[in-house]
Amino acid sequence: RCRMKKFLISLLIFCLAPLPILFFGAHVVDSGLRKSHYTYYDEWNELFNGRINADLLVMGSSRAWVHFSPKILDSTLNLNCFNLGLDGSPFELQYKRFKMYLQHNKKPRYIVQEVGLVATLAKGTEVPGTQQFLPYLQDTMVWGIVSNSNTHFNIFDKYFPLYKYNNELVLIKEGIMSYRGKGIKPVKYKGYQGQEKPWDNSFEDFKAENPGGWGPRFDTESVALFHEFLSFCKTNDIKVVMVYPPVYYGITEMLDKKIGDKIFGEYRAFSKEFDFPFLDYTNDSLTLTKANFYNSQHLNKSGSEQFSRKFALTLKEIISPSQVGK
Repeated sequence: RCRMKKFLISLLIFCLAPLPILFFGAHVVDSGLRKSHYTYYDEWNELFNGRINADLLVMGSSRAWVHFSPKILDSTLNLNCFNLGLDGSPFELQYKRFKMYLQHNKKPRYIVQEVGLVATLAKGTEVPGTQQFLPYLQDTMVWGIVSNSNTHFNIFDKYFPLYKYNNELVLIKEGIMSYRGKGIKPVKYKGYQGQEKPWDNSFEDFKAENPGGWGPRFDTESVALFHEFLSFCKTNDIKVVMVYPPVYYGITEMLDKKIGDKIFGEYRAFSKEFDFPFLDYTNDSLTLTKANFYNSQHLNKSGSEQFSRKFALTLKEIISPSQVGK
């Protein structure tokens, strides 16, 4: 019996001995990524550390992230602007990130909300880029996002050290390097990242796969959630400007007219109900030239900067001159 007791104690020590090392390693990687400029983490780190505090916040999916240059908006409007666009995100996730933003930063005076045919009023089925949440799983709202989705996170990811970084050697390395102050250099400016890419011909493939045209799904729950967001902003004296940025004209010609009219009708109805502007760039001159895009939905860096300058001048007319720069 005594020998068995010694064996069990030795086994327990053997099992527990690595834990301090694992916990320290998890601390290093988490802390490093929370300081990292790696593409997933720059805006999250600014958000959680309360360093954004924007006068004007750009929100939306990838078409916000790559279309709106805060540098151009700042210089034209004399405001502190920040791009919180979240690549591949449905509006539900954008809204949740905005709520997290408000927990750590002052509320913005203005929101430029990028709206679209797919990400805004259609039901999102996946949470994109799940690696972006790894250093923040202890945050209640982040855990709520990943645990109530199809991300396959479980209790071991939250509590067992380094388990969540299984097969994430690149992130582990970046976390260690950033912890030592030697992480990658910033690739974005205040959340914006212009894409220096040529036209990629994916539209031609899409056109061949959809000879009868296309139409996104329309989801009443997402419409209700967007209405809730606009109502929240109205109540809290945050002026929202809804913007449909330019897309290549060919994708618009393929759109099912009834679905397109219904979605744009919703945006116009929201605009009327809340007295928030809706700017539609469907027929803008930028849409006619492939040289402005890297695919049918996204402007390249040159195109986005042309658009940002054009949009900033329009926005300057919308915002009261007495408010600009205050």
